[in-house]
Amino acid sequence: MSEIQTNVKVQIDVGSVHFESSGSAEEIVPEILQFVSRTIPTYDLASRLIYVPDLAGLADRVSEFAKMTGDNQLLLTKNHLAADKSISIVLFMAHLASKFAKRPTDSLNIEEIATAVSKAPKTIRNTIVNMQKAGLIGRSDRGNYRITQKGLMQLENFLSRVET
Repeated sequence: MSEIQTNVKVQIDVGSVHFESSGSAEEIVPEILQFVSRTIPTYDLASRLIYVPDLAGLADRVSEFAKMTGDNQLLLTKNHLAADKSISIVLFMAHLASKFAKRPTDSLNIEEIATAVSKAPKTIRNTIVNMQKAGLIGRSDRGNYRITQKGLMQLENFLSRVET
């Protein structure tokens, strides 16, 4: 009785690092171990230095403060927050809605933000200037704004403090 030769194909993606190989299990296992021993320590170190927002965690925490209606309108459900926090939450909601194809873009204009947070457009304009200077939001095109990575990081920190 002849032994059946099993051919294995392996593909591993760790962040932006890619490994792919094929062959017998005896050939592949040492290659995988060598790849992992070279890559994981570097990836672990890099992952501690690179900010990657926890969108699922943020969405869960933000759900206490904002909702999206059936017609994709974004609304703040708690109006006691400062204007900058309110704007960050609503822009995050727009960011998330665009990721799920519920909105065509991740940006909002002044009027949309003002409606969502129930604050005067003048208050929104004044707050947006300071948030832009701090790098928390950016202008996507004329009159439209989106949350930045720095804004996401600050929103995560704020929501963590609110929980505790």
